[in-house]
Amino acid sequence: MTDTELLALYEARDERALTVTKTQFGRMCMNIANQILRNTLDAEECVSDALLQTWNAIPPERPKNFAAYLSTVTRNAALTRFRKENREKRGGGTVPLILEELSECIRDNENVESEFDRRALRQTIMQFLDTLSADARTVFVRRYISMYDIKEIAAEYEMSESKVKVSLMRTREKLRKYLKKEGFL
Repeated sequence: MTDTELLALYEARDERALTVTKTQFGRMCMNIANQILRNTLDAEECVSDALLQTWNAIPPERPKNFAAYLSTVTRNAALTRFRKENREKRGGGTVPLILEELSECIRDNENVESEFDRRALRQTIMQFLDTLSADARTVFVRRYISMYDIKEIAAEYEMSESKVKVSLMRTREKLRKYLKKEGFL
């Protein structure tokens, strides 16, 4: 089913939209949630939460790219759950490390003053990603969107861990410069 057809089901408040979404995108959502939470049961709950949030948001929202929209909703739901469950254990784990790596490039959500600023930042990052080579973009997205470990990225793309780390470091530096040029830093 195409995104347009799926969005039409959501707009008609047809519950088949949830079934189709889970069938088409459930595995992707589970991968994202599992990368963050590292717990299958929590990830399943998180995917259910993301589906409910999507159901409640469409309409009035009408995302241009449904997979990207659902990925973002799932990722945010998983990060919220992760933060809630790990408030007192901030120092360890992959997710805090990933967020710390990006902190030099992107301000914390609490510091972003309005939805307009968040949308403008998101659009600017998407434009930045378009400037990257396919390899650099894929590694960056796997790490910072899908929350993969460096070891997993290296194994998936048959790269050394050090090559992945260097690629990420260079891309973060380019992102920092790009955001500074665009007035976000």
